[in-house]
Amino acid sequence: MEGDVEKKYLRRVFTEVIRGFSKISSDKYDTFYIKHIDVFDSEEIDEKNEEYLNYAKNKGLPTEKQRLEQLKEDDLWSVDKQKEIDEITDYIKQLKLNKSKYFLKAQIDSVSQQIKDENEKLLKLIEEKFTLVGLTAEIFASKKINEYYIFNTLYKKEDLKNKLFTEEQFDELSEDDLLELIKMFNYNSSRFSQRNLKRIALSPFFLNDFYLCEDSPMNYFGKPLVELTYNQSELFSHAKQFKHILQELKHRPSAEVMSDPDKLIEVYEAGQNAEKVMSKMDGDADASTVVGATKEDLERLGLKPSDDNSEKGVDLAKEAAKKGGNLDMEDLIKLHGL
Repeated sequence: MEGDVEKKYLRRVFTEVIRGFSKISSDKYDTFYIKHIDVFDSEEIDEKNEEYLNYAKNKGLPTEKQRLEQLKEDDLWSVDKQKEIDEITDYIKQLKLNKSKYFLKAQIDSVSQQIKDENEKLLKLIEEKFTLVGLTAEIFASKKINEYYIFNTLYKKEDLKNKLFTEEQFDELSEDDLLELIKMFNYNSSRFSQRNLKRIALSPFFLNDFYLCEDSPMNYFGKPLVELTYNQSELFSHAKQFKHILQELKHRPSAEVMSDPDKLIEVYEAGQNAEKVMSKMDGDADASTVVGATKEDLERLGLKPSDDNSEKGVDLAKEAAKKGGNLDMEDLIKLHGL
C-alpha cells in the first residue's frame, strides 16, 4: 500500500520510536537528528499557534469564517457546497460504521470501495474550497507553526541538547533551503504513520517483547505514560488493541492477515458479526449455512465450509433484482439480521 515502509525497514522505524528520535543524513547539513514530540512539546506548539493566529488577525488577515462569508456574498461559494462537504463527511462515517457490522468479504469490499470513492469526492471539494479561500489567519498561523515545529525538533547530536540552528540562522535560511528541510522532515514523519505503527505492533520482533511487559508502558519503555512520545504512545495503544484481538480470535490468522493490520481488524470484526448471526440461527444449523457466505468467507473466519454450501443461504443477486438492481446498506443488514 502507498505510504507503507518496506517490511525489511520496519525494525529500523521501530528502533527510532523506542529512542525517541530519528537520525538524518544530508549532503548540506551532514548528520542531524529529529526529536519525536511528546505532550509537553505539543502544548508549547499549541501556545505558539495561538500567538501566530492573533498576530495574523491583528495584521488584518481575515479568518476562514470571514473569508467564506465574503465568498458567499460574491457567489463564489455556496451554502450548498458546504452542506455537501458536511453530508459526505457524515456519510463516510456511516459507511465505516456499516462496514464494521459485516462479515462477508463481498460486502466489506463493496463498502470499502464506496468509502474510497466518497473520500475522493470530499477531497476535490475541500481542494476547491481551499483554492477559493486563499490566505487566511489560520493558514498563516499553520505555515508559521510548521516552521516553528521544524526549528524546535532539529538537533545537532543524539543527546538532543543543542538545536541544529540558532533562531538567527533559521530566519536567514533561503526559501530553497527551508523547502528542502521541510521535504526531509515530512518524509521522515510519513514513516511513523498510523498504518506503519500498526504494522510494527503486529510484527513478531515487537510482539514477542510486548507480551512480557504486562501492558505496562513503564515496563516496556522505562517511563510513565505521560512522558512517552506520541509515536511511543500510539504504538503501545495499537499493541494493546491487537493483543486483545489475537486473544479473542477463534483461529490463527493467515500470514497475509497478520501482515496487514486493517485486514486483521476486518477479520476480527467480521468474526464477531458472524457469531451474532449464528447465535440467532436454529440450534441445529452449522456455520456453513451462514447467509451468503462463500468458502473463502468461512475459511477467512476460521469456520469449516460444507460441501453443499453453494446451495444454501440467500442469493444476493436475486435479492438485488427485487430491489431494482442494488441492495443498500440497510437491506444487507436486514438480510443478515444485524
